[in-house]
Amino acid sequence: MKESLLVLALLVVTPALAFSQSPKQKTHSTITGCLTSGFQPDEYRLVDEKGVTNLVYSVSVHLDSYVGKSVTLTGDQSATPSTDSAAGQPMPHFKVIKVKPASGSCKK
Repeated sequence: MKESLLVLALLVVTPALAFSQSPKQKTHSTITGCLTSGFQPDEYRLVDEKGVTNLVYSVSVHLDSYVGKSVTLTGDQSATPSTDSAAGQPMPHFKVIKVKPASGSCKK
């Protein structure tokens, strides 16, 4: 009888503990730099403050009006950079979910 109660208690308590933990919030990255047009339509590049060139794209934010301006982008950076065929170098991809103007100017 004690074993049955113990098993029953474990069956009730274990799922309750699992569901009581709050889900891990997804964090987004930010990068700041000068936004430029890429080699393809709807492709953009941003050289960030560390000098890293990022291939930038978005399905929800229209980036055209920010080309040539200093911006801060919020979004998700790829875990592994891919090789850009035009530049022939590894380039991280950055999926933009939010854009805002940043201080500073872009070189022309």
